[in-house]
Amino acid sequence: MFWSVLWASVHYLSILMLFGCLYGELLLWRTGINERNVRTLLWLDIGYGLSALFVLISGLARAGWTEKGLDFYMANPWFHGKVTVFVLIALLSLYPTKVFMGWRKQVKAGHVPEIDPRLQKNLRGVLVAEIHLVTLMPILGALMARGVGMGS
Repeated sequence: MFWSVLWASVHYLSILMLFGCLYGELLLWRTGINERNVRTLLWLDIGYGLSALFVLISGLARAGWTEKGLDFYMANPWFHGKVTVFVLIALLSLYPTKVFMGWRKQVKAGHVPEIDPRLQKNLRGVLVAEIHLVTLMPILGALMARGVGMGS
């Protein structure tokens, strides 16, 4: 019981952290980049990546080592949907992370990177897509946990 509660808590707190970091990135991106918030943006992206890692680890622990067991999850179509959405989010997040990490030397030197309108639009679109996909996760999780569509 202890491990089930522990892994569930880590999982939920990591999801909240992931959403907070992602939403923070989007808000900063929309306000315009200056020297102060570009550093925050880089830290938020690191937090986003770490929280995604904790979501993955705690999710795997919950699937493998808690009362429902791995068989329940592997036979559950909503689990597969959830994993697919998580992978899509991870793939989408590569683009902003690549852009932000490419700025590290400039930012360290005290320069604000120049952002053309195309980059502004593309990166904003990716961040919005990630937010929308993240909001699907609790819906898929609720369907999965209740075994919807799994027969009797």
